[in-house]
Amino acid sequence: MASLKELLALAKSQVGYQEKASNACLDDLHENAGYQNYTKYSRDVNSWGLEGCQGQPWCATYQFWMEAKTFGVDAALGHFHMDREHYQAYNCACIYRAFQSAGCVSRSPQAGALVIFQDYRHVGRVTGIKDGRVYTNEGNTSALYGDSNGGTVREKSYLLTDPNILGYCIINYEAGEDSGEMDTGEGFLPEETIQTKSQTESFQRWLNTWYSSLLATYTREPLDEDGSFGPKTRQASLLVWKDILNRLYGRCLSLEVNTFDASCREAAGTALISYGSSGTLTAIAEGILGAGGFYTGNIDAEFGPGMEQAVRKFQKAEALSADGIIGRDTWTKLFAV
Repeated sequence: MASLKELLALAKSQVGYQEKASNACLDDLHENAGYQNYTKYSRDVNSWGLEGCQGQPWCATYQFWMEAKTFGVDAALGHFHMDREHYQAYNCACIYRAFQSAGCVSRSPQAGALVIFQDYRHVGRVTGIKDGRVYTNEGNTSALYGDSNGGTVREKSYLLTDPNILGYCIINYEAGEDSGEMDTGEGFLPEETIQTKSQTESFQRWLNTWYSSLLATYTREPLDEDGSFGPKTRQASLLVWKDILNRLYGRCLSLEVNTFDASCREAAGTALISYGSSGTLTAIAEGILGAGGFYTGNIDAEFGPGMEQAVRKFQKAEALSADGIIGRDTWTKLFAV
């Protein structure tokens, strides 16, 4: 069975490929190198009855080519949320919008995701995440930072906070596929560990940014943004949750107590959030679900379709009614895990 691991191995094997001056020597890494945007990737996509756009910028076509070579054309179309009639995977903006319409765009990367750069000028493939950087495999680029028309396939890396990254298009590789371990460029981390670590880092950064004064008063220091959802991050999450219920819901929960006690459980019945909700309570739920591997979207305090799906999965795992609504029982389980 095809796997993400195979796709990333294919990506690595393409490093060094140079675009050609003409249709000659398309399969050779270096022969007939030029700047006319001729590639084997466009040729093959054309042969599959799709728009390969030979002779035009090819960073997006290269990414679809890898998907199709690994999983087959029809599966690749499904991964890109397209079909043959509406194929537009030769265009970065069209790729992003297709994933956006499907609710599969995130600000947090995971291995195998597509990374889209600002102004839709370029697309790459995430090969790993480690030590605050995202590692990529890109077509039609060079060693230069920000080069979106450099003519070669290269491996690159960026800070996770790089402002030129618009977002990530998350592809749902089925659990049955053997993803193996992802080469991050600095060692190996299992894919699930990479994703949850990145989610937790984002959540910790969110808590430090928006609730620094509260944390300083009750925990004496900001959170380490280390991607580990340990006791300090859990305490900070509960502290902010209680503060919101006290200020917005008129509760009198003790901010000195670090456990989700009976008073919290009683108060949680009034703190219902569901699809369409927004605000701090949603962000807290996103952070906890992200750390547990249920939620892969942005820590953006917006309860969208991806969040609703994550809540249902969590509720099923905890033998709760999978209604997608976070109320007393779901809050209790969230703070207990």
